[in-house]
Amino acid sequence: MKFNKKSVQFFAVMLAVSSILAGCSKKSGDMTSAEVNVSVETKTIISERIEEYKNISSTVLADNEVKVIPKAGGTVKKVYVKLGDEVKAGDILFEIDGSVLALQVEAAQAAIGSSKAALNSAKASFELSTGSTMENQISQLRTAVETQEMKYNDSVKNLEKYKLLYEDSVISQQDYDNMKLSVDTAKTQLDYAKNSLRIAEENTSKETENMSQASIDQAEAAIKQSQASLKSTQQQLSYTSVVAEIDGIISACNITEGSIASQSSPAMTIVSMDNAKISFNVSDDYINKIKIGARAYIVIEAVSDEIFEGTVANIAPAADSTTMLYPVEIYINNDNHLIKPGMFASLKLVLDEKENVMTVPLNAVLEKSGEKYVFTVDEQNIAHKVIVKTGANNDESIEITEGINLGDKIVVVGQDFISDGTAVNITANN
Repeated sequence: MKFNKKSVQFFAVMLAVSSILAGCSKKSGDMTSAEVNVSVETKTIISERIEEYKNISSTVLADNEVKVIPKAGGTVKKVYVKLGDEVKAGDILFEIDGSVLALQVEAAQAAIGSSKAALNSAKASFELSTGSTMENQISQLRTAVETQEMKYNDSVKNLEKYKLLYEDSVISQQDYDNMKLSVDTAKTQLDYAKNSLRIAEENTSKETENMSQASIDQAEAAIKQSQASLKSTQQQLSYTSVVAEIDGIISACNITEGSIASQSSPAMTIVSMDNAKISFNVSDDYINKIKIGARAYIVIEAVSDEIFEGTVANIAPAADSTTMLYPVEIYINNDNHLIKPGMFASLKLVLDEKENVMTVPLNAVLEKSGEKYVFTVDEQNIAHKVIVKTGANNDESIEITEGINLGDKIVVVGQDFISDGTAVNITANN
C-alpha cells in the first residue's frame, strides 16, 4: 500500500495525539513537560535550490492554425483529404470546377491573337504611308519643281531676247506681250509645284504618320488589355486547385464533393501540431517577473500524469485594452501529437530560482501575531521555538533567510502539537 504525504502527516498527528493522551492517563504527580514525548518528523537543514512559481490554469492551443478559404468560389469537383489527415505545404486539398474559367482563358488568348493581327496591319499601313509610296510622291513633286524651274528660267532668257528684238522692231508688241505672259505662267506653275512639295513634306506626311501611329498605339493597348485579362483569368483558374499553406493536420472539413465553396467562409482548417501552445494572461504584479525562456512545469491530465516542460516564448509588451492583462505564450514539444488543442493544462510558471539556500516545507513555518517561527530539536530531543524570516516560496517549500543554521533539525510533521520546551520523539528525519 502506498501512502501520500497527507496520509503520513495524518498518521503522525494521530500518533502525537495518542502520545499526549497516554501521558494524560498518568497521575499528574508522575508527569513533567519533558516526559511528554510527542512523535514528530524532522528535516536536517542543508543548502538547496528553490523555485518560486505561479500556478496557472489554461487550455492548449495549436502552434499554428490556418483557415483554408478558397480564393475562387464554385462547385467542389474533388476532395483529396479528410478530417484527421496529415498534409504538407503545397498538397492539393480540393478542386473547384473551373470549366467556365477555362473558356474565359481561351477567349482571352483569342483576343490577344486578334489584337496582334490588328497591330501588324497598323504597322504595315504606317510603313506604307511613311515609306516608299510617300517617298515616290515627294520625289515626283521634286522633279516637277525642277522641271518648272527650268521652264521658268528658259522663259526669262527668252523674254530678254524678245525685248531686244522688240526694241529693234523685229517683232511686234503682241509677240513681246505673249512672251511676258509665258514668263508669268511659268512663274505661277513653279510656285504651285514648290507649294505642293512643301505640303507633301510638311503636312500630308505628318498627318498620315500620326493616323498610322494612332492605329499602332490602339492595337498595342488592346494587346496589353487582352494579356492582362488572360493573366487574371489564368490566376483565377489556378485558384480552383486549393493547396495547403502549412504542414499540419486537417482539424475541420466543411465541404464535400458537389457542395459550393465560398470565398467568405473556411472550407477547411489546418493545425500545426509539432508544438503545442499555451496562452494565458497575467497581471502587472507578475509581468516583470516573467522572462523569455523561463521554464514552466505543465500537467495535462488528458494525456498523462507526466510533467511536461515548456518555455516562455512570447510576452506582450502592453496590456490588453479590454482586460488590462498581459498575454503570455508558452510552447511545448509535441512531436508525438498526443497533446490536442482544447485540452486543459495546469502549469507552474517559474518566476525566480535561488541556489544554495535553506528551505523547509511550507507548513513547517507557523505564524502567530505577525511572527513567523519554526521548531528546532536539540540533541536531547527538546523542541525550541525559533523566530525566523522567510524569502522565496512555492506551494511546497519556503526559504528561511534568518533564524536557523545549516545542520539544524526542523520539525516538519507534528509542529502543531508542540510548544517551546516540549520533549519529542523523532520518528523520521529527512
